[in-house]
Amino acid sequence: MSTSLARNHEENVFLTVTLDPTSALYNNPDGLAVDPLIQRLGRVGELQDVQLLSVPRPNWPGVQGAILDALNALPGVLRVDVLEKPKLRTKRGDEL
Repeated sequence: MSTSLARNHEENVFLTVTLDPTSALYNNPDGLAVDPLIQRLGRVGELQDVQLLSVPRPNWPGVQGAILDALNALPGVLRVDVLEKPKLRTKRGDEL
């Protein structure tokens, strides 16, 4: 894992939002920014219906409930997930 990615997870909480392909948000996902703290980062890989959002980690505890409620209330939002920080794996067999 690169340090920039690890640092980014230290600074931000990441959310994925799954959209109904028939919803207006599918074609205009900028509407997912229901709070000024939300930054839309784009699609998740090649998945057309999943968007990646970020919120600054220091602000997250105070706005978590409001943001999750607002996103879940949007028409066309099927699912909202909060991504966990990536865990570093220990390398085995490197005792030499």
